[in-house]
Amino acid sequence: MRKLCFSLFILTLAVADRARASENLQLLRQMSDGFAELAAQVKPGVVKITTEGTEEGRVFDLPWGRGRPFRAPDQPRRGQGAGVIAEFDGQQYIITNNHVIRHADNIRVEVTDSRFFEAEVVGRDSLSDVAVLKIDAEDLPTMRLGDSDQLREGEWVMAIGNPLGLAHSVTMGTVSALGRKRFGAEYGSFIQTDAALNMGNSGGALVNLRGELVGINTAITSHDGGNIGIGFAIPINLVTDVAEQLIEHGEVRRGLLGVRIDNLEPLLAEAMGLDNTQGVLITSVSSGRAADKAGVKRDDIVLEVDGQPVYNAVDLRSLIGRTAPGVEVELLVLRDGKQKRIEVELEALTEEVLATSAGSRDSDETRGPLGIRVENLKDEWAKRLGYEDESGVVIVRVARGSEAAKRGLRRGMLIQAINREEVETVEDYKDALEEIEPGDAFMMRVLGERGTRLVGMRMPVN
Repeated sequence: MRKLCFSLFILTLAVADRARASENLQLLRQMSDGFAELAAQVKPGVVKITTEGTEEGRVFDLPWGRGRPFRAPDQPRRGQGAGVIAEFDGQQYIITNNHVIRHADNIRVEVTDSRFFEAEVVGRDSLSDVAVLKIDAEDLPTMRLGDSDQLREGEWVMAIGNPLGLAHSVTMGTVSALGRKRFGAEYGSFIQTDAALNMGNSGGALVNLRGELVGINTAITSHDGGNIGIGFAIPINLVTDVAEQLIEHGEVRRGLLGVRIDNLEPLLAEAMGLDNTQGVLITSVSSGRAADKAGVKRDDIVLEVDGQPVYNAVDLRSLIGRTAPGVEVELLVLRDGKQKRIEVELEALTEEVLATSAGSRDSDETRGPLGIRVENLKDEWAKRLGYEDESGVVIVRVARGSEAAKRGLRRGMLIQAINREEVETVEDYKDALEEIEPGDAFMMRVLGERGTRLVGMRMPVN
């Protein structure tokens, strides 16, 4: 009898195990079905974008003999990316990245039913990397806009785009982090995701499991241009704000404090008597600008803007940049260990202000994506470095761990050419780098203590 009872017990456990296994498989199937249904729902709202442009041939002197300068023939320039169909004030538009269409003369948009249209640019904004397009079509499938402020780290998301020309590709992942610092841009932050992104995903959709658009995919971090699980998207709340302004005004109107800022490092915070690094340090105040008029001082620490906590420089730039000029904001600052509230009426951030700011910060030098600063070759430097009969720009600083440092570039070297194009001034240097796409390999001719050599490099994708 005991043996029978034991056998029945074992049989019951086995049946229960099989039942649980069946339930688990059913849950997996339901999850898979859910992902597939989500993809079918959102894919029609994503478009493929292809661009065509012309790269003007450069003019240079022939290295031998005399005669007129030689001009290289113009070269066709093609690009690709993705876009998202969204509705604003009852009208349908295509939202994409500015860098996708920046150099385009012609832009073609292809929807999921294989129709294609020529697109016109409604507006574009380099600081946020957002562009708005319009096509001659009606009743397009639009994406529902979500609220990126409600995103949580660890939340499932889906990415749809045009990687390497493979239109409407779908990948799944999670929100890896929020509030990531942007690369080279002044305003906003990134959503970080491990959903696979590759070249061509730019401008595509990042959606949550409710089928809502929460971000526009825009960048990856990679050693070789391929996916390594670190991708970035512009939060849809920022995209919406920029797009609405581009549609209404043709430009983005941003507030300006008129200060230079920096994050609080632990050692600096300790030296200032603080026990944490929350807040943003004011390193300088521009004379006559909004902050100066309101009484903001150097070494103030901004803790809040209109009651919203500020944790780092990204937060402060984003909050001010999303506020229109002429609006009064309240800053909570820490000064000499005491909190103080200051009302500041924001000025307008203009191209002139940006140019002036860049000039005052770097003079005739520039910091680029390679992690170096360069300056025009001055007579006294040419004599000291032995470059009297040479032309080029001098490297005056190399950031640790940068692409330039990895390739052996050092202070005092002279950059003379990029991709066989002569470099004589800082402007030449910047122009040459702007022609190189992220992830592309290129070569640089440099002169140093050991003579002239060619250095192979790859343009960082971030």
